Amino acid sequence: MKTQKIKKNHGSILHDKAILFDLDGVLIETEKETFLFYQDYLKVHYGIILPDSAFAYKIGRKSTDFWKDVLTKKERNDVNVEKLTLLKRKLFIEHPEKYVKKVSGVKQLLKTLKASGYKLALTTQNEKEMMDAVLNWLGIRNFFNVILNLQDISQKKPNPEIYLKAASLLNVSPKKCIVVEDSYDGIRAARRAHMICIAIQHLYSPLGSTKHADVRLKKLSHITASFLKKITEGKKLS
Repeated sequence: MKTQKIKKNHGSILHDKAILFDLDGVLIETEKETFLFYQDYLKVHYGIILPDSAFAYKIGRKSTDFWKDVLTKKERNDVNVEKLTLLKRKLFIEHPEKYVKKVSGVKQLLKTLKASGYKLALTTQNEKEMMDAVLNWLGIRNFFNVILNLQDISQKKPNPEIYLKAASLLNVSPKKCIVVEDSYDGIRAARRAHMICIAIQHLYSPLGSTKHADVRLKKLSHITASFLKKITEGKKLS
């Protein structure tokens, strides 16, 4: 993938600050949606009942690890979980409007941040196909100066590679970057990159998963330009 060129922002009031966004759990919701897809598919096609409590094994984890915890070896073989995982991915890419949940206020937030002079980057470990499908569906691609996905890095989070690469491409010091994340590994990656980290803390977030973030919020919509200014100036938040 060719990384997007940096766009000039004439008249901006902030020339050296950037916001780096994760995708899943920040700009879209797929965690619960993926679980519900699997839950329904297994019930309809195999008569296997996944209890709602099994969602705890999916949070922040890849499907391959999830299957080992919620299905027996025989069930995994009967279902062919590899094919089911690929089917899920295919359907989510082809029909994000059906399977992916929008996070409220995303486009307006990005508009506000651009108008305030921030450089923006998307830093996701999603594969390019899924990322492109979501960006096109949401209509937000052009807000980002830099877009990075799984194929653009050699080491996954909690390694800070994706964040340091984004900062370099944006020509912004890591210390002038703010990361918006929701996962334990993503937050650790941001801190290892010496960036300020805002964590979106979901109702389903595992206990302690956001403890290393500088700030924890319940909703993305709580982020405003004035809020970010307070963070960068080290002011206490009311």
